[in-house]
Amino acid sequence: MLPLYAFIALVIGGEGILRYLTNTQSAWGGAAAIQAFIFLSWVGCAYHVRHRSHLRFDALRKRLPPKLQLAVHVLDDVIWLLLAAVIIFHSSALARMHAGLGSMLEGTDSIPMWLATATVPASWTLIAFRAVQDLVLLARDFQAGRWPTSGDVSAGFDLAERVPPKP
Repeated sequence: MLPLYAFIALVIGGEGILRYLTNTQSAWGGAAAIQAFIFLSWVGCAYHVRHRSHLRFDALRKRLPPKLQLAVHVLDDVIWLLLAAVIIFHSSALARMHAGLGSMLEGTDSIPMWLATATVPASWTLIAFRAVQDLVLLARDFQAGRWPTSGDVSAGFDLAERVPPKP
């Protein structure tokens, strides 16, 4: 992810310097930075799905009995998989349409637009993989008698830190 951050920073910084020094800007810089940021956002989403630190409401969940917490975790992953299926289906159609039309990324003559739009289904495939990975971990933990815990971004949650239910 660091190379993508660096690319975005270089493009935006380079565009600013170019605009300040020469009163011109490249035609492709803004579009490339936006597409890179979109891809980076979805990769970050997949990371948080994997570590159970995505946006959710835990106030009620933490008060549930352990078996019901497990069911809610499974429901989370199933919803991620359903959402991924819908997004992959529709965004793949958009990428195929761009490929069929031969459209290019704004401001360029050589970067196909389908390449930019294909990052969405590719990223959501990664999100779906992470949701399946979490389901496998939940099943493994359940068989071992461990109960899922919710991720806490501020506490630096790691999946290796699992807490057994209190008697």
